[in-house]
Amino acid sequence: MSSAGVLAITFGLLVAGVIGSIVPALPGALLSLLGVLFHWWATGYTTPGTLALVTFVGLAVAAMLVDVFGGAIAASQGGASKTTVVAAVAVSLVLAVFTGPLAILVGVPATVFVFELYRNGERSQALRAAFITTVGIFASAFVQVLLTTTLLLGFVLVVL
Repeated sequence: MSSAGVLAITFGLLVAGVIGSIVPALPGALLSLLGVLFHWWATGYTTPGTLALVTFVGLAVAAMLVDVFGGAIAASQGGASKTTVVAAVAVSLVLAVFTGPLAILVGVPATVFVFELYRNGERSQALRAAFITTVGIFASAFVQVLLTTTLLLGFVLVVL
């Protein structure tokens, strides 16, 4: 494959990664990671160099972790119990696999609300934890956009 073809596929995947961080149901960080790894493979494992590759992979993995655990971390910060946080992670993973992002946006905070209401019987505390979880889901999406954009721009600087 020509170097222009390799670059086109690489940057297509990297741009799709940024878009996937914004558009629900597209695995943004995974697409970014695939772009980096494809380029590395297509160039005979020479570009990017080891340090840059490790950095890019780290950014992509961080974005994936934020995607999976962002809502649960927010629930924890909102005062939710460890049991509620574990339930939020489980619900997030199940909804991510079987439904769309709207279900995650509704399902994870609803799970936090129900678990916290059952745990302590205080509606205001359960609402607070659910609200902070919702804010955390949006914040994690923002962080994913920042990470995948940083990965794209860093790749441009390293490769071009």
